[in-house]
Amino acid sequence: MARLDIIHLTKQFGNVLAVNDAGFTVQDSEFMCILGPSGCGKSTLLRMIAGFEAPTSGDMQIDGESVTALPPNKRPTAMVFQKYTLWPHMTVYENIAFGLGLRGLSRAVIDQKVHDSLALVSLSGYETRYPAQLSGGQQQRVALARAIVLEPKILLLDEPFSSLDAILRVRLREELKRIQRRLKITAIFVTHDQEEALSLADRIAVMSGGQIEQIDHPSTIYANPQTLFVADFIGAMNLLKASAQDGVLRLGGKQLTAPNGIQSSDKITIALRPEDLMIVPDGTPDAWKAQVDQVMDLGHYRKILVDVPDVGELKVYVTKSMTVNEGDRVSLLPIRYLIYQNDAAPIEVNRPAAALT
Repeated sequence: MARLDIIHLTKQFGNVLAVNDAGFTVQDSEFMCILGPSGCGKSTLLRMIAGFEAPTSGDMQIDGESVTALPPNKRPTAMVFQKYTLWPHMTVYENIAFGLGLRGLSRAVIDQKVHDSLALVSLSGYETRYPAQLSGGQQQRVALARAIVLEPKILLLDEPFSSLDAILRVRLREELKRIQRRLKITAIFVTHDQEEALSLADRIAVMSGGQIEQIDHPSTIYANPQTLFVADFIGAMNLLKASAQDGVLRLGGKQLTAPNGIQSSDKITIALRPEDLMIVPDGTPDAWKAQVDQVMDLGHYRKILVDVPDVGELKVYVTKSMTVNEGDRVSLLPIRYLIYQNDAAPIEVNRPAAALT
């Protein structure tokens, strides 16, 4: 399909720097998600790619050719919006066929393409219905069919499922991934939903304050977030303030061994995933004593909140087979954590397997 290169792309609205020097490449047939909180600049970045916003500086290239000066209708892209933006006075067939008609295609070709696109989104037989006769999920499928029927080189999606209920969102993103793989189309999907990004993307670009914090595969971003923002934004995380002195990390009344590369400082943050806190037998060396405050059954696992004296409240994930009750006293052992100091890349610490036996 197509490769997209974003080169030092910047967008400024008055004194507000919405996108600051963004630069990355989306490879041919790749599914890229741009993930971040509201106001981080992700939709502005997508709108610049689509041609609806002009960049303040920088360039955008598709297959090596700049599209920065092209209007939206001249770019080899198609966009699916959060709102369905279907014409209410047109049938499903007419909505999808409209863009093809502007290209001067024959009636027979248009008819074939419309029916093929409806089959792709599992809406065959809905040709004569009007948008008001469709559910929200069906309308969004029509919007997707209207985009892909134009056979764009790059498909752009701006939080298309955010207004749908949770079960329907999961179903539609599974269908979207199937369609993208079948068509082998390059896709860029903007979302604030981390689960959506982790389940859809080949790679994720995490944005904050107009800047791209990290771009990588979902598993890498989850396991090795390169900034504190990414660590806190992707998945559940316990962030603990610490200090380092004489080879020891101090967290309130607890301590951990400081690995090589940690400088003496009182400005250190320990990032600890809930699944990396293990409940261990009493008397295990270096274990932390804690009291269980809450137990939440989340289906295939349990989330518990524990209070660790001199450290505070921590989130812990345990299997359903483990019996834990509110008020229980348990011993916890951190088996993996990341150490953030200044703006340096985090240092990963894994507890030796021998220490867990």
